[in-house]
Amino acid sequence: MASAEVGGLAGGPQSVMGPVVIVPYERDVLQDNKVQTVIGQLVLSAESGTATVELDSELRRRGLQNVPVYTMEAAFEASFNAARLVEAAPAGARIRWPEGRIYLGLSDLRGVRAASLDVDGQALELSPADAGGGAMAGSAYAPYGPPLGSLRLVGAPLRFLEQEDARAFNVRAQLTAGGAARVGLAAFARDTTLSVRADWADPSFDGGVLPTTREVADDGFSASWTIPYLARGAPGAAADVSLDALVAVGPGVTLLDETDPYQSVVRALKYAPMFLGLVFLTYFLFETTSGRRAHPAQYVLVGLAQLVFYMLLLSVSEIAGFTLGFLFAAVATVLAISLYAGSIFRSRGAMLPALGVFSGLYGLIYLLMRMEDYALLVGSLASFLAIAATMWMTRNLDWYGAGRREGAG
Repeated sequence: MASAEVGGLAGGPQSVMGPVVIVPYERDVLQDNKVQTVIGQLVLSAESGTATVELDSELRRRGLQNVPVYTMEAAFEASFNAARLVEAAPAGARIRWPEGRIYLGLSDLRGVRAASLDVDGQALELSPADAGGGAMAGSAYAPYGPPLGSLRLVGAPLRFLEQEDARAFNVRAQLTAGGAARVGLAAFARDTTLSVRADWADPSFDGGVLPTTREVADDGFSASWTIPYLARGAPGAAADVSLDALVAVGPGVTLLDETDPYQSVVRALKYAPMFLGLVFLTYFLFETTSGRRAHPAQYVLVGLAQLVFYMLLLSVSEIAGFTLGFLFAAVATVLAISLYAGSIFRSRGAMLPALGVFSGLYGLIYLLMRMEDYALLVGSLASFLAIAATMWMTRNLDWYGAGRREGAG
């Protein structure tokens, strides 16, 4: 798909993780009557951390599709307590303190424009993590390497870490990266505060955690989340865990394109059974009140005309936009089925009311497409009123023709 191509070139939907410390350890285990030394990982989260993200967004066009892309400026602050590494180490483990590293995570490193990190004011040089180690989740016998999971990491060594001086330290980091459609934020600290600001008017908040505060306006939105340790669902320090556990509880924001014709057509299709039924019901009323009978094949043709309406809507909307596409498809369909009604029932008295009723029905479809909060309410009320009107108009109808049979006798 064109959206996937543009998103991939821009960096794709990004999930971002703030600073996390990883220190290897080794311990002796008895296996096959032999003592073997195995290597594992200790993963340390910050005691508290904040992430502030700003998105500069735009629409990119590929073929007939528009794709929202963005440039992300992310700033992180975190405070660590290295003493928790000793508490999290398995029994008999020897922590390899000089080999400790600090990492930032991103779904797709191709989107990175710039990155920096400092510890207690000292700048560290970041480099991509070695992916050869693979994921470390749940296995103390996994090969040595960062627990990547689905993230890609950049990191730097923390050579000052020592067991005798397992002290607290503060970290600041900056990350500039490109992405498309969505950004997710990991709850990277025991207590995490996250905030996002963007110049996009139609956000959709997801990720399983709703914002604590949010503001949405025509010129953009802002949102913030506060995720305490108990709600994070991941330990603050642990051995041999995947970093995916941090990303899994992170909130996210999807940049919706309300002008996307595909989304609008999908919404229209949700109401297709209701409107097919209403059009057939209208033809049935004309049939019962005019005294002329419509053949089942004619009902099939009317149904096919309504199905082609959605094909016209999508094909024209791709080029001219949803409003013009809907206008063209609706006018063509309404004229076709109204003129056909006049032909079937051989009466202007059927064609003109059909033109009015069908124009109203397709106007209702457009109204439902533009309504978000009350679309279901309006649709259900319209259906109820149509059924109630049919019941009233056919209340005196002799369904079995008993009166005609008695008169004939």
